Parts: sequence; C-alpha cells; structure tokens
Amino acid sequence: MARRTYGSPEAAERLRRAIAVDTPEFVTLSVDGSTLTIRTHAASARSARATLEDLVACLQVAERATPGA
Repeated sequence: MARRTYGSPEAAERLRRAIAVDTPEFVTLSVDGSTLTIRTHAASARSARATLEDLVACLQVAERATPGA
C-alpha cells in the first residue's frame, strides 16, 4: 500500500483519474479527503512491489503535469 496527501481533495482525485488508466485489476485506488491510497492484491510480494513501483513512477509524472497537485 502507498499513500500520498495533496493540497486538496480535487487534486487527489485528478491524480487518481490520471493513473487509473494504467492500473491493473488487482490494484485499487481510493481518495479519502486529500489522500490518495494505492492498494495491491497481487499473488506475491515481488509482484506487488513491482506494481507499486510502476504506479508510483506514473504518479510522479502525473504530479509534475498536474497544476495544483
């Protein structure tokens, strides 16, 4: 699981939508207030880690491209 908190709930939701297109079915993205949470339900720890690393990299790109994030 990974969590990031942003300046507003709208920013967190924009970023959730930005990375949702790259999210496999065993990953859930949720926004609670200004916090975006990424959860994995992979078959192995290695797979979960690789998936989280990929999604965090995508999230970092989305953060740079999203005003107010």
